[in-house]
Amino acid sequence: MKKSKRQRKNTLLNSVKRSFRVFYSGLEKPFSQSSLRVSKKVKVYNKTKEDKIWLKEILTTNKIVRRFYKRPEIEVKDIENLSSINFKARDGLNISGLVYEPNKNSNKWVIACHWFAGHKTWSLHHAMAFAKMGYNILVFDFRGHGQSENGSTTMGANEQHDLMGAVDWIKENKKVDKLALMGTSMGAFVINYCSIVYKEEFEKLNLQFLVSDAGFGSVFRLFLHVRNIYLFLLPKRRTKKVINRLIEKHNRHESNLNLHNASIFKVLDTADHKSLFPTLFFHSTDDKVTSCSDTYELLLKRNCKKDDYLVFNFSMHTQSVRYHFKTYNYKLAEFINLYEKDNELFNQLVEDWNLLKFERKDKISLLLN
Repeated sequence: MKKSKRQRKNTLLNSVKRSFRVFYSGLEKPFSQSSLRVSKKVKVYNKTKEDKIWLKEILTTNKIVRRFYKRPEIEVKDIENLSSINFKARDGLNISGLVYEPNKNSNKWVIACHWFAGHKTWSLHHAMAFAKMGYNILVFDFRGHGQSENGSTTMGANEQHDLMGAVDWIKENKKVDKLALMGTSMGAFVINYCSIVYKEEFEKLNLQFLVSDAGFGSVFRLFLHVRNIYLFLLPKRRTKKVINRLIEKHNRHESNLNLHNASIFKVLDTADHKSLFPTLFFHSTDDKVTSCSDTYELLLKRNCKKDDYLVFNFSMHTQSVRYHFKTYNYKLAEFINLYEKDNELFNQLVEDWNLLKFERKDKISLLLN
């Protein structure tokens, strides 16, 4: 899908996103695949010219997880099982996605959501344990990201429509026996928020559980944590006023939007806690972007007996799966297996990925856990 153009709104979040996208693109550039190589792969995997953009993305991120992450386990090696999709967000924007179907006879699906300034192929790599456990995976670019239509970034407030557009697509195009949701950072906020607000829809789709990695509880709390880490010279007594001023300024640029309402804490106040979907939370105590205290508060406020969590002592934001690959994926697979009860697949994953044997490259995880 050709990326649609819209007039960009001059908001703080859009400006920050553009800066981060330039930064991330610079990090990915040394691993980028040549046009010639991509063209050859188009023929090898029987794809079309329109597939070149996402094919280049997946070949690039494959190289990154192999050489930088040093985790070839989460490469997408069977690219023939990938296909591109396009759908409408519930507010009408055009969204670009990928469907990964390594388990053709399975009707179990996970929808995985990426982080702020990221893109869909990263959420695919981070969700690869699901594929080993018998699931197929749907990923997509949030508005204003990747190949989706340019739309103002709102840290989840409007991105909820993108996820629900993906839900509409999967209902219309696939048979779904079981569904799971996975999200990282902004993606984690979106899945947590939507699982409460659209609870009845997800019940009809047989949503089993969520996996929330490095999420935040509200946009206000996100800004507050960024202030505490990077703007510590700002007097604390002025912090609330400054953040509220930033939010109000953003609200003036957006019609029918109030970032103050982008809060999981608020929707939990009126939610039926007995019917919340079980959630596995990942976070790191030293996360410099989202606050680990938000995860703890969500656990307490949800008061859901089936929730679980794993908090590391150290990890860069969104990178727990890289720093703590074996601990992270063992916990994830163990949680998935609570609802699958397929010990054969679980044990095969543990064996294939050698999750119980720590090698030299895993020592940093042992030291930092």
